[in-house]
Amino acid sequence: MSALQKRLGTFLVGLYFWVLTIYFGMVLLDILYARLAPGATTAFAKVSDILLQVNLVILLAAVITIAFSKKSKITRDLIIASQLILLFEFLIPAFFTLFGLNSQGLTTLGPWLRIIPGAAASILALIGMIKYNQQK
Repeated sequence: MSALQKRLGTFLVGLYFWVLTIYFGMVLLDILYARLAPGATTAFAKVSDILLQVNLVILLAAVITIAFSKKSKITRDLIIASQLILLFEFLIPAFFTLFGLNSQGLTTLGPWLRIIPGAAASILALIGMIKYNQQK
């Protein structure tokens, strides 16, 4: 691996971790805002649109990062795992709807169903970044 490829890979893995961490912070702020201003439904729709756009950036960063970290199997696997966890976060509301669970159950569990996957994906990306930087 050339020095330029190593630097570019390090930048991309760091960028992926940074964008994912920013996304996790945005989710936490969205949850906090929903608790403090429960009547602001219009704002929630706009925030959801922004979170979807940030998630698209995360997906694109993950694809590019996976392509540049193909020589580091553990980094690639951790990034793929973090993306699968974020996909799971998106599918959770669909499962609640599919199985007919009421919105009351989703209201009490909802914040944790967003916090836990976001934190897990961020931690996996951090470990991937550390492992990538440790390789020769």
